[in-house]
Amino acid sequence: MIDLAQLDWRNPAWLLLALQPLLMAVLLHWRRQRIVQYADAALLPWALRGHFATRSSRFRNGVNALAWVLLACAAAGPRLPLLNPAQQQAVTTRHVLNLMLVLDLSPSMQARDIPPQRLQRAKLKLLDLLPRLHGERVGLIVFSGSAGLLMPLTADTRVLPYYLDLAQPALLDTPGSNLAAALELARQTLGQQAARRGAVLLLTDGDATALSGAAGAAALDAARQLDRAGLPLSVLALGSATGATIPLPDGGVLEYDGAPVTSVLDAAGYTTLARLGGGRYASVTDGQADLESLYDDGILKLPANAVPPDPAQAWRELYAWCLLPAWVLLLWVWLPMPKRQVQVALWLFGVMLLAGQIPRSAVAAESDPAQAAYRAYQAGRYVEAQAWYGQMQGYAAAMGGGASAYRRRDYIEAIHQFTQALLRADQTGSRADALYNLGNSYFAVGRLQAAADAYLGVLKLRPHDARAVANLALTAGQRSKPKPEARPTDGVPGRHGEQLGEMRDNGIVPLGMEDSKPKSGMEVDLTPTQRAAAEARLRSAANGQAGRAIVSEQVYQAALKKLELTPDQAEKIQHNLLQQDGRADAAALLPW
Repeated sequence: MIDLAQLDWRNPAWLLLALQPLLMAVLLHWRRQRIVQYADAALLPWALRGHFATRSSRFRNGVNALAWVLLACAAAGPRLPLLNPAQQQAVTTRHVLNLMLVLDLSPSMQARDIPPQRLQRAKLKLLDLLPRLHGERVGLIVFSGSAGLLMPLTADTRVLPYYLDLAQPALLDTPGSNLAAALELARQTLGQQAARRGAVLLLTDGDATALSGAAGAAALDAARQLDRAGLPLSVLALGSATGATIPLPDGGVLEYDGAPVTSVLDAAGYTTLARLGGGRYASVTDGQADLESLYDDGILKLPANAVPPDPAQAWRELYAWCLLPAWVLLLWVWLPMPKRQVQVALWLFGVMLLAGQIPRSAVAAESDPAQAAYRAYQAGRYVEAQAWYGQMQGYAAAMGGGASAYRRRDYIEAIHQFTQALLRADQTGSRADALYNLGNSYFAVGRLQAAADAYLGVLKLRPHDARAVANLALTAGQRSKPKPEARPTDGVPGRHGEQLGEMRDNGIVPLGMEDSKPKSGMEVDLTPTQRAAAEARLRSAANGQAGRAIVSEQVYQAALKKLELTPDQAEKIQHNLLQQDGRADAAALLPW
């Protein structure tokens, strides 16, 4: 069914053409009145002939008027935005709001009165929240004795599980529960956004000591500041009224003044905190009642920022649905056709519809944008294919958009798209394919260090990938060429190595795709001609510098060793960043 609520007109002024039958009727009536005045009414049939002597039937006039209305609509250019179902749902239900998640990492979150553990349960609740979101931008602040921004606000909520894995108590060195610093950091972060509307969701065990003394007074004041800034504070408590002891990493339980510490939920105190913050309070439940109360009945109903303009660039043109019926009706009205000829004309119109003579964009939108994009790619219409892929989301769309850009020799855009595909890949093979294409794109623009890092990433995921080994050897072989000017290059994040050299654009062309079905990950590669040229340069360099011949197997082994010695240290990096940017502006805190 056509969603007429999104109907757009390319040239709406042409709708005035529908007034033509009315204007002609007024003109003919005026002329008729002037002509018939010279004779009596009884003599008019003898004095006039042609169309002045007869009046058209109402049915004929109605058909003529309908034909002109259809012509006016066709000239005005009716069209609909070409959106896939996922985009259409996002446009109609999007809730543009900045949602800052504040996660408690204090030692008391290690208690196990809430199975499997308070901190683990909080993370599971956040993962359950993701499918409920309606387009909010999400950020993550963690706090213990200090607070820090772990994940900046982003619309790509699929990165949240990665940061939740990093959210461990070891990220913050200062023990305690500095709730005021976390809420103040959330207020400042949301206040810096151009889109001011936002909300804060606090996930904490609700320990009573966090709201005691000067630290508690500072937390209550921070909640009031959030409410004044129009940033409602909702609280999800993950503790229990009976409480539990706090386990230590090396065994035993936390003690204070010689007695085990029992962390107990202060439901009344945190209810007051949420009320002062202008939001809601809920205790964790086994079902979804807590999220329904805080998000569905609370955050989702908050006033949101204005939805940005519809980003659709492609349109479904509907003019043919008006033009062809108008043509048939005008033939019927103005040409002396027998009934059988009219039937033939209508039959031909139906055949044209069934045979697809009307452009596809006019009859119906593509039911599967991926199919349309792939057909455009196979036909060599890479600009059109890139536009189709740009309307889609996910790994396959990024790979297709990157391959289309690569075919157009727009290697910068190809690098961007393949990087997005790498971030969205959820399987080892998909990540390897994205890295391989990324390496070829870097190679095409002469960023050899980045290309080498990408090939190393492929070999880590697929150690026996012969193509990646060969391309890595060709990349490393460029070291033997004289470097006109060294320039810094960037590579795949988390990988570092020496500069291998410079490379001009060699006109690398991706391989063709023979499969008739759309692939989840399109592949680009060096052509045999370009590969042979690079190998020839490599052999020439090896012959000119005895003792420095580069053997593919040696390069491969050296690359694996380098990869082994340069592991990612995401936890350490985030720990250092939080230590640098964290806030700890409260008074002395209890160590839990």
